[in-house]
Amino acid sequence: MKASQLILAATLAGATVSAQAVTTIGGIDFADNAFADSLISSTGSYTTSGGSLASVLTDTNPGTYAFSRSRGASVDLGFTDNGAYNLAGNDLAIFELGIPDTVEVTIGATTLSFLTTNTGFNAGGFNLNVAFVDFSDFGVAHGANLTSVLLGLDIPAATTVPSLSLVGALNVSPVPEPETYAMLLAGLGLIGFTARRRKESATRKA
Repeated sequence: MKASQLILAATLAGATVSAQAVTTIGGIDFADNAFADSLISSTGSYTTSGGSLASVLTDTNPGTYAFSRSRGASVDLGFTDNGAYNLAGNDLAIFELGIPDTVEVTIGATTLSFLTTNTGFNAGGFNLNVAFVDFSDFGVAHGANLTSVLLGLDIPAATTVPSLSLVGALNVSPVPEPETYAMLLAGLGLIGFTARRRKESATRKA
């Protein structure tokens, strides 16, 4: 392999993230490591679709769920595999089943409410609903990596409570640093320069 090719290969390796397998939930594509994979803590008592609270909230099956009628019920879910990054646009998708309900999200000292909407898909025999969360609304810095999110599942005065299904990060890879882009451009420029020199040399020989 030529030196210029080695430079480009090394640059690309630093600028990209290896290809991820994709899981599609409710028409939305997620990397396989995008879903909350640990239950850090919970408050309240829960009814589940079968299995422990941790198992139904940290699998990748949108048909499993948990709900609570306890006042102040909440779950703190962790992203131990990769975390969830704050990039442009929405950063998190919260899925729940049945009638669209409101979920409270707490990040740092800020708590906001999100009403889910129907995705047009079903899971476990129920309508699959989703709410999208933009971490910037909580004052999270662009590019920051969150490893947990606190969800409130008992909203005062609500007629129904959410049957929480899945929580998935929409961004699991950071944006490459500006220095990485500069390296990439330098590598591409070197290859173009080498190709031009070869062409000029070949023309003179002819």
